Amino acid sequence: MALMNINFLQLSRSYLFSTIGEKVKALREREKEAPLLNLGVGDIALPLAPTIVESLKDAADDMGETVHGYGSAEGHLFLREKLLEIEYGGLGFSAEEIFISDGIVRDICDIQDLFYHDATVGIIDPTYPAYFETTILAGKKIHLIPCLEENGFIPLPPDQKLDLVYLCSPNNPTGIAMTKAHLKLWIDWAKEHNTILLFDAAYEKFITSKDVPKTIYEIEGAKEVAIEFRSFSKSAGFTGLRLGYTVIPKELFLYSNKERHSITSLWRLRQDIKTNGISYTVQKAGFATLFGAGKKEVEKQVELYANNGKKLKHCIESLGFTCYGGTDSPYIWWKIPTTDSWEYFDFLLNELHIITIPGRGFGLSGEGFMRLSSFITEETLNQTINRFCNHGDKLCVMK
Repeated sequence: MALMNINFLQLSRSYLFSTIGEKVKALREREKEAPLLNLGVGDIALPLAPTIVESLKDAADDMGETVHGYGSAEGHLFLREKLLEIEYGGLGFSAEEIFISDGIVRDICDIQDLFYHDATVGIIDPTYPAYFETTILAGKKIHLIPCLEENGFIPLPPDQKLDLVYLCSPNNPTGIAMTKAHLKLWIDWAKEHNTILLFDAAYEKFITSKDVPKTIYEIEGAKEVAIEFRSFSKSAGFTGLRLGYTVIPKELFLYSNKERHSITSLWRLRQDIKTNGISYTVQKAGFATLFGAGKKEVEKQVELYANNGKKLKHCIESLGFTCYGGTDSPYIWWKIPTTDSWEYFDFLLNELHIITIPGRGFGLSGEGFMRLSSFITEETLNQTINRFCNHGDKLCVMK
């Protein structure tokens, strides 16, 4: 008899976004013509930038003339070298420390393969659900790090030792970005406790504040304790193409019976075993986002999403509510007039036909908040603002 991985029994019976999907489906069945506005899942709302589309076509034409089969498990050198130049220039990295993947989620989950089964994982609460769920599946121990309103939603290093810690800045869901001083605290703590920081920088293109670093490696000592994950999904609209990358400094090590092992080498071995490389066409498209017209086009899209967030936040605050995020981030963290965020989700969905995400879906400490995404068109933004302003009395009904 084949036995299952019993860690699956520890998961919620329904994933957050699946539950939301079921509620939306039920509404559609009751009201087939309901004019829904989706401010929930952080998917893109704009088409691929023109230069990116042309790059995909050119790469496909190239494959019709030249053989491009299995690629390097680390990714094509042309993309890794360009990332090194544009994103990490002057920081002392080499292309061998950059690994291309088919999206950031895969890497931030799979990285746990490198750590022993009984490791203790620090996860901020509220948090992106994938960190929590993948740790459960791996059978590792979880230590929650509260990220609360009273400390400005900035996670603080705990008193105890942890083997690895997931950090996300700008944060999903709270929209708060950590400053250089905040990250220096974590780096110093990690060095003291021999902890590896898993730094999710998926939203770094939204950073505009001068005291918020674009990469954790701007902070002294980060190469000794931090792995950084980045994505083309939100910065270049690649959610339908899937492309990301992970930076693993050569200064990082894990230990076995007092023997030291390079994490860079371990991850390369893991990728050699479990991948056959990433699509050539998608990597060429990613390359096109890093300079020239392609770079300008995707930057314009990011700017539009960022401006949507500022306007959305201003609207909600003008109605007398408290909001966080909306600066350095595409997410609004809305303090709602009830401690039951699923109840408020149902209210917004059924009364205003607006899809959001309840804070409770991101962890216990997310209760009492809603996450709104600014990955929307200007038309959706304007319709949302009109509904909020026209139904301000309903929004406050639970006060």
